[in-house]
Order: sequence, then structure tokens, then C-alpha cells
Amino acid sequence: SASETRRSTATSEGHGAAAAAAARAGRRQEIEKSRFKFFGYHPELAPLPAVAIMRRAVSVTLLLALAARSCHAFHPTSISPPRLFSSSLESSRSAQVLDFVEPTTGVPVKLVGAMHYNPASIEVAVNEINKLNDEGKLGSIVIESCEQRWNSTLESQVIKEALLSEMKAAHDLGLRYNVPVVLGDQDINVTVAALKDGAKEAFLDLLQPWNGGWKRLADSILTARDEALPSGPQYLGPGSFFDAKLLSSAPVSFIKYPLSYFIKSPVFALAVTVLLVLGSIEDANAATDAMSTTDLAESLTVSVLETVVFAKVFLKELLSERNDILASSIFQQCLNYQRQNEANWLDRIFSPQATGDRATNAVYAPDSVVATPSEGKTVVAVLGLAHCNGIKKILTEGK
Repeated sequence: SASETRRSTATSEGHGAAAAAAARAGRRQEIEKSRFKFFGYHPELAPLPAVAIMRRAVSVTLLLALAARSCHAFHPTSISPPRLFSSSLESSRSAQVLDFVEPTTGVPVKLVGAMHYNPASIEVAVNEINKLNDEGKLGSIVIESCEQRWNSTLESQVIKEALLSEMKAAHDLGLRYNVPVVLGDQDINVTVAALKDGAKEAFLDLLQPWNGGWKRLADSILTARDEALPSGPQYLGPGSFFDAKLLSSAPVSFIKYPLSYFIKSPVFALAVTVLLVLGSIEDANAATDAMSTTDLAESLTVSVLETVVFAKVFLKELLSERNDILASSIFQQCLNYQRQNEANWLDRIFSPQATGDRATNAVYAPDSVVATPSEGKTVVAVLGLAHCNGIKKILTEGK
């Protein structure tokens, strides 16, 4: 009958609509799966992304534990009220600047901590140098670079014009104001060799726990941490690293800093990129297979070992050892601005450098003037933030 025909047609249409809806839902699900797979996540293996997350969490936790003693707690009382509310010069200074007097020479030193290529750091460096120049107190400017690295920077027109860094800005002001600009860092070849030796040493110690290897490695990491990352009210605290203005400009650093390496050292940068890509592919492949408890334990163990090796070379070879060189460069410049009544009377009479550069083995930037003795000046050093506390400790307390 007609009514039965209409019911049959409606039923068929209902089944067709349901099938179409199911097909659309299935298609959406496939799209979502593909989208997540693009980022290395497989919904059908939901527990597996936790492996990568746990590995990274272990790494971050270990590194934070190593640095924990070097920072004040994140508590309102960790920042002194005078720094926040006083109308004195102390309150107006940047959170990334350390001012102190080098005790042997009595010369003021200003350490300007920077996040490399960060516009906020460039502004701080420029403002501090301009202010000292306006006051007639600007002495030598020490920057965290060596001759080889600096020359490669000058050879690249892109870096000179587009990738302006805080060190390049400080250098240009030094030339403009006719003050010495010192390349105060350790030679890059020495640093690279130290990194290789440090990593090899760490791996060997990890493989020899029965021979005191683990103890040697732990002692090395903890000693380097205490030297490179001292804590206390006289040092930079967490607020200096997590400053709102600095962090808001951080994306610029994350783009310019790696790009500068591709321009200055394309082979090295390409090698690092390949390693990162291969690591990402390995993580993605691992997510396609079921992972047992044993596999998970092995993965976390590898993560711990990687973090230990990284912590060792970062704290010792990259920070502590280079801090010694940078601090020595700053001290040598302080000798040029030492008051004569502070110097030993025999040095004043017999020193052949009484009227010339008193700094030993100083490396000056191309086109820079060489330092000459003067009084009433401040030595400025533009450095990575992580170096500032350790360098101040060396200069004020010694090692």
C-alpha cells in the first residue's frame, strides 16, 4: 500500500542518513587522528605519549634540582622592598644589572645580564652604557665573545644589520664613544675541545660506578653549580630571569639566536638540526609500537643519563670555566682604572706599563682603542644572564 511504501522509504532514508552521519563522524575521527599523528601523537595508543612527557619531565626536574640552591624561592619576601619602592638609583636600575666594586683595584664594575638577541636586553645594555657615558664614567666595555666568533659576526652583513645583538650594540657604542671594547671570552676552539673532553669524562664516570665514577661526576656537578650559580641577596634572583619585559621579547631571541648560528657556523648548526630531527623521528617511531614496562624504564634511564651529562658540561665547561676567563678579562681592565693610591708603590715606580695599557693579554675588538690608565671610570661587561652571578663571586670573593 501507499502508506507502507512511504514507511519503507522513510526507513531507508533514515538508514541512509544514519550511515552518512556515521561516515562523517568516522571521517572527522580520521582527520583528528591524522592531525595528532602529525605531532607524534597516536590516539589509538593514548598511554604512549606519556613516555615522552615523562622523559622530559625527568630532565626538567633534575636540572631544576641542580639549580634550586642557586635561586631564591618564588616568594614575595625574596625581593627586597627597597628595590621595588625606593626612589634611589638602586630602584631604577634594571633587574638584569649587577653593580659592585672590584675589591683589589677599587674600580666600579657593572655586569649587564642579557638574553642573547633579546630586544629588552639590547635596550638595557644601551641605556646602561649611555648613562655612564653621560656621567663621564664609562671605561672599558667587555663583551662575551672571542676573536674568532666576533670576526665571523663582522663578516656577515645579515648579522650586522638584521640580527642585532646586545653585544653588537655595546660594541658600536664603544666605538662611538671612543672607549676600549674587549673580547673577553675564551676562544671558541678551546671551548669546543673542553666540551668534548667534558662529555667524554662524564660518560666514562657513568660507566665506572664501582671505581668512584659516580662520586666524581656528582662532585664535579655540585662544585661547578656552587661556583657558577651562587645564591644570595647580592646576586641576581629568579625575578631577573623571569622579568615580564624580558620574557615578552623572548620569541625574538628564539628566532634570531639559532639563525645567527646558521649564518656564522652553518655546518655546526646543520649537524645539531639533524640530531634534533632524528631524535624527533625516533620518538615518533617509538609511539607506533606498544611499549612494555621494561622499555619505559630503559627510556627513563636514558633520559636521566642524558640529563646528567648535559648538566655536567653545561655547569662546568660552558659556565664555570668560561666565567674564570671572563672574570679575568674584567679584572685586567679594572687595572687600567685603578687609583694610584690603591696600587703598590713599587708598581707605580717600576711598572713599564705605568702610562700604557695595564691589562695583560687583552684582546680588543677591531677598530677599538686600546685602554690607557685613567681614574673614576666603570668597567661594563655585557654577558649572558647565566654568567653574571658566578663572575661577581669570582671578582668579589675569589675562588
